[in-house]
Amino acid sequence: MSLYRNPPQDGMVVCVDEMGPLACIPRGGRAWGNKPARRPDRYHRSNTIQLLAAFAPHSGQAVGVPSPNKTGEVVLSFLQETVVPHFGTNRKIYLIWDNFSAHKRALTLWASATNIEFFWTPTNASWLNLIEPWFLVLEKTALYNTDLKTTDAIAENLRQGINYLNDHPRPYHWTKSL
Repeated sequence: MSLYRNPPQDGMVVCVDEMGPLACIPRGGRAWGNKPARRPDRYHRSNTIQLLAAFAPHSGQAVGVPSPNKTGEVVLSFLQETVVPHFGTNRKIYLIWDNFSAHKRALTLWASATNIEFFWTPTNASWLNLIEPWFLVLEKTALYNTDLKTTDAIAENLRQGINYLNDHPRPYHWTKSL
Protein backbone atom coordinates (compact mmCIF):
# COMPACT_ATOMS: atom_id res chain seq x y z
CA MET A 1 0.00 0.00 0.00
CA SER A 2 2.36 2.63 -1.26
CA LEU A 3 -0.42 5.26 -1.07
CA TYR A 4 -0.31 4.94 2.71
CA ARG A 5 3.47 4.98 3.03
CA ASN A 6 4.19 7.61 0.36
CA PRO A 7 1.11 9.77 -0.15
CA PRO A 8 1.02 11.69 -3.43
CA GLN A 9 1.86 15.38 -3.19
CA ASP A 10 -0.83 16.46 -5.66
CA GLY A 11 -3.78 15.18 -3.65
CA MET A 12 -5.18 13.41 -0.64
CA VAL A 13 -5.66 9.72 0.14
CA VAL A 14 -9.22 9.05 1.33
CA CYS A 15 -10.59 5.70 2.52
CA VAL A 16 -14.33 5.07 2.04
CA ASP A 17 -16.56 2.31 3.40
CA GLU A 18 -19.82 1.60 5.23
CA MET A 19 -20.27 0.85 8.91
CA GLY A 20 -23.27 -1.21 9.72
CA PRO A 21 -25.94 -2.29 9.73
CA LEU A 22 -26.32 -0.76 13.18
CA ALA A 23 -29.40 -1.86 15.11
CA CYS A 24 -31.01 -0.37 18.19
CA ILE A 25 -29.53 -2.83 20.68
CA PRO A 26 -27.81 -2.33 24.02
CA ARG A 27 -24.05 -2.06 23.59
CA GLY A 28 -21.59 -2.92 26.29
CA GLY A 29 -18.52 -0.94 27.21
CA ARG A 30 -16.99 1.06 30.00
CA ALA A 31 -19.40 3.42 31.73
CA TRP A 32 -18.48 6.93 32.73
CA GLY A 33 -17.22 6.70 36.28
CA ASN A 34 -16.71 3.43 38.08
CA LYS A 35 -20.21 1.97 37.85
CA PRO A 36 -21.12 -0.16 34.84
CA ALA A 37 -24.33 0.81 33.10
CA ARG A 38 -27.28 -1.52 33.45
CA ARG A 39 -28.23 -3.51 30.38
CA PRO A 40 -31.68 -4.98 29.90
CA ASP A 41 -31.94 -8.72 29.47
CA ARG A 42 -34.16 -8.34 26.38
CA TYR A 43 -34.45 -5.90 23.55
CA HIS A 44 -36.71 -5.52 20.55
CA ARG A 45 -34.83 -5.30 17.28
CA SER A 46 -36.06 -2.44 15.17
CA ASN A 47 -34.88 -0.99 11.91
CA THR A 48 -31.20 -0.45 11.19
CA ILE A 49 -28.96 2.34 9.96
CA GLN A 50 -25.73 2.44 7.94
CA LEU A 51 -22.94 4.99 8.22
CA LEU A 52 -21.26 5.95 4.96
CA ALA A 53 -17.89 7.40 5.92
CA ALA A 54 -14.72 8.77 4.39
CA PHE A 55 -11.46 8.99 6.34
CA ALA A 56 -8.21 10.72 5.40
CA PRO A 57 -5.58 8.64 7.22
CA HIS A 58 -2.75 11.17 6.89
CA SER A 59 -4.74 13.98 8.53
CA GLY A 60 -7.01 11.95 10.81
CA GLN A 61 -10.08 13.83 9.52
CA ALA A 62 -13.34 12.12 8.55
CA VAL A 63 -16.88 12.75 7.36
CA GLY A 64 -19.88 10.50 7.68
CA VAL A 65 -23.51 10.40 6.63
CA PRO A 66 -26.03 8.08 8.29
CA SER A 67 -28.34 6.34 5.82
CA PRO A 68 -31.08 3.72 6.06
CA ASN A 69 -29.50 1.78 3.16
CA LYS A 70 -26.40 1.62 0.98
CA THR A 71 -27.45 1.50 -2.64
CA GLY A 72 -25.33 2.71 -5.53
CA GLU A 73 -27.38 5.89 -5.70
CA VAL A 74 -26.82 6.62 -2.00
CA VAL A 75 -23.07 5.97 -2.32
CA LEU A 76 -22.91 8.23 -5.39
CA SER A 77 -24.73 11.00 -3.55
CA PHE A 78 -22.33 10.61 -0.60
CA LEU A 79 -19.31 10.90 -2.89
CA GLN A 80 -20.61 13.91 -4.80
CA GLU A 81 -22.21 15.87 -1.96
CA THR A 82 -19.92 15.04 0.97
CA VAL A 83 -16.56 13.54 0.02
CA VAL A 84 -15.61 15.78 -2.91
CA PRO A 85 -16.59 19.09 -1.23
CA HIS A 86 -14.83 18.12 2.02
CA PHE A 87 -11.61 16.58 0.73
CA GLY A 88 -11.15 17.51 -2.90
CA THR A 89 -12.11 21.08 -3.64
CA ASN A 90 -8.76 22.02 -5.20
CA ARG A 91 -6.85 18.75 -5.17
CA LYS A 92 -7.02 15.24 -6.47
CA ILE A 93 -8.59 12.49 -4.34
CA TYR A 94 -7.04 9.03 -4.26
CA LEU A 95 -10.03 7.03 -3.09
CA ILE A 96 -9.55 3.59 -1.54
CA TRP A 97 -12.57 1.31 -1.15
CA ASP A 98 -13.62 -2.31 -1.45
CA ASN A 99 -15.37 -4.00 -4.36
CA PHE A 100 -18.84 -3.92 -2.83
CA SER A 101 -21.54 -3.92 -5.51
CA ALA A 102 -22.96 -0.53 -4.42
CA HIS A 103 -19.52 1.00 -4.99
CA LYS A 104 -19.36 -0.43 -8.49
CA ARG A 105 -22.88 0.79 -9.19
CA ALA A 106 -22.00 4.31 -7.98
CA LEU A 107 -18.98 4.33 -10.25
CA THR A 108 -21.05 3.35 -13.30
CA LEU A 109 -23.53 6.15 -12.49
CA TRP A 110 -20.80 8.75 -12.13
CA ALA A 111 -19.18 9.60 -15.44
CA SER A 112 -17.47 12.85 -14.40
CA ALA A 113 -15.02 11.71 -11.74
CA THR A 114 -12.19 13.80 -13.12
CA ASN A 115 -10.36 14.64 -9.92
CA ILE A 116 -10.77 11.20 -8.31
CA GLU A 117 -8.60 8.17 -8.88
CA PHE A 118 -10.13 4.94 -7.57
CA PHE A 119 -8.20 2.12 -5.90
CA TRP A 120 -9.92 -1.15 -5.00
CA THR A 121 -8.87 -3.37 -2.11
CA PRO A 122 -8.70 -7.06 -3.07
CA THR A 123 -11.65 -9.32 -2.27
CA ASN A 124 -11.57 -10.48 1.38
CA ALA A 125 -8.89 -7.93 2.27
CA SER A 126 -10.88 -5.22 4.04
CA TRP A 127 -8.01 -4.86 6.51
CA LEU A 128 -6.12 -3.01 3.76
CA ASN A 129 -8.55 -0.11 4.07
CA LEU A 130 -7.48 2.13 6.97
CA ILE A 131 -11.05 3.20 7.59
CA GLU A 132 -11.67 -0.17 9.27
CA PRO A 133 -9.57 0.58 12.40
CA TRP A 134 -11.04 4.09 12.44
CA PHE A 135 -14.53 2.51 12.58
CA LEU A 136 -13.48 0.68 15.75
CA VAL A 137 -12.37 3.94 17.33
CA LEU A 138 -15.62 5.63 16.26
CA GLU A 139 -17.69 2.76 17.65
CA LYS A 140 -15.92 2.97 21.01
CA THR A 141 -16.29 6.75 21.03
CA ALA A 142 -19.92 6.98 19.95
CA LEU A 143 -21.71 3.73 20.72
CA TYR A 144 -20.08 1.82 23.59
CA ASN A 145 -22.13 1.70 26.78
CA THR A 146 -25.29 2.95 25.11
CA ASP A 147 -28.86 1.72 24.89
CA LEU A 148 -30.16 3.85 22.05
CA LYS A 149 -33.82 3.32 21.22
CA THR A 150 -34.02 4.83 17.72
CA THR A 151 -31.90 4.99 14.60
CA ASP A 152 -32.05 8.80 14.89
CA ALA A 153 -30.33 8.52 18.29
CA ILE A 154 -27.67 6.24 16.77
CA ALA A 155 -27.14 8.73 13.93
CA GLU A 156 -26.79 11.63 16.38
CA ASN A 157 -24.27 9.72 18.50
CA LEU A 158 -22.27 8.87 15.38
CA ARG A 159 -22.26 12.54 14.30
CA GLN A 160 -21.07 13.61 17.74
CA GLY A 161 -18.41 10.90 17.70
CA ILE A 162 -17.13 12.03 14.30
CA ASN A 163 -17.04 15.66 15.49
CA TYR A 164 -15.09 14.63 18.59
CA LEU A 165 -12.59 12.59 16.58
CA ASN A 166 -12.16 15.47 14.10
CA ASP A 167 -11.50 17.85 17.01
CA HIS A 168 -8.85 15.39 18.28
CA PRO A 169 -7.40 13.99 15.02
CA ARG A 170 -5.03 11.06 15.10
CA PRO A 171 -3.26 10.44 11.80
CA TYR A 172 -2.80 6.77 10.94
CA HIS A 173 0.48 5.41 9.66
CA TRP A 174 0.76 2.16 7.75
CA THR A 175 3.19 -0.15 9.57
CA LYS A 176 2.35 -3.58 8.20
CA SER A 177 4.96 -4.95 5.84
CA LEU A 178 3.61 -6.64 2.74
